[in-house]
Amino acid sequence: MTPTVPALEERFREPPGWRWHHFTRNGRKIRFGSVFPKDSIPDAVIVCFPGVGEFAEKYFETARDFLNANMAFWTMDWYGQGASGRYLPNPQKRHGGPFTEDVADMHYFILEYIKHSSVHPDRGRIPMALLAHSMGSNIALHFLAKYPGLFECAGFTAPLIGIKAFERTPAMLAHLATAVCGALMGTQYVPGGDDWTVERHAPEGPKRLSGDPVRGNVHNLWCEANPALKVGDVTYGWLKHAQKSCVLLQQPAVYQAIQTPCFFGIAEHDHLVDNGKARAVIQNMKKASFMDIPGSHHEILMDSEPVRSVFMDGFFKLVKETILDRPETLKPF
Repeated sequence: MTPTVPALEERFREPPGWRWHHFTRNGRKIRFGSVFPKDSIPDAVIVCFPGVGEFAEKYFETARDFLNANMAFWTMDWYGQGASGRYLPNPQKRHGGPFTEDVADMHYFILEYIKHSSVHPDRGRIPMALLAHSMGSNIALHFLAKYPGLFECAGFTAPLIGIKAFERTPAMLAHLATAVCGALMGTQYVPGGDDWTVERHAPEGPKRLSGDPVRGNVHNLWCEANPALKVGDVTYGWLKHAQKSCVLLQQPAVYQAIQTPCFFGIAEHDHLVDNGKARAVIQNMKKASFMDIPGSHHEILMDSEPVRSVFMDGFFKLVKETILDRPETLKPF
């Protein structure tokens, strides 16, 4: 059955020329999408990685922004969400395995698909910039540490470098608790967790993810139009691997290996990410800067225009400095 399309403003709808694809790696079926400027060679390729529970449709507005700037746009649904494969018989449980598997999916996606599409016979290699949100930021940062040189620059919103729930918990105790609960109750929802509900992504209330009533409702409208996109809360198993990945990312050997110029947007009203740990890591990275965005909520790219534009302006500035103004620095794959 063909999914329906929700009644959305044009900016939130599939951009003209959008194409869907799938690949399978180690039995993991992954959906991804892409779009290119219609009548010109792109100046850059933006590769976008969503946060936990998200899906490609949520980034159509962002894709249009980059198209308008003459840039191609690719994005991928992580395994366990979107229209990619799911871990459990109940597909709404956001379970997960080691984040190293997500890094491997990301690497396969880039090398097997984006790399080959980012070369033009007249221009040579078209440079790439990375964009990621929350959990996607965590995975992408590990990727940059392991595979340097593929991206000219990177932008991150609400980076999951530390988990807010463990903000005041000693690291060893948080590690032990998530490891034990993950081993004993791995496929169960975390306390208070349940299947998808409208309220979980409601654009109002103290736990809202966006301060914009229109953008904040896009997630729910797509889920109601296409129930296959629905994801509920995370499991103890996901939490175990997320905490482990955060602890690794907080190690100097990992974050100091990142040579890519990075720009981070930190959300003021973030009830999911530990901003303190994020700042501590970013301030000690070699080529990184961050901006605390006043009034922002966790989903910065889905927030109000004043909030969203602060991050987008900062990221576009980085792309201009590292790609558009410095073509002589580009290197072949």
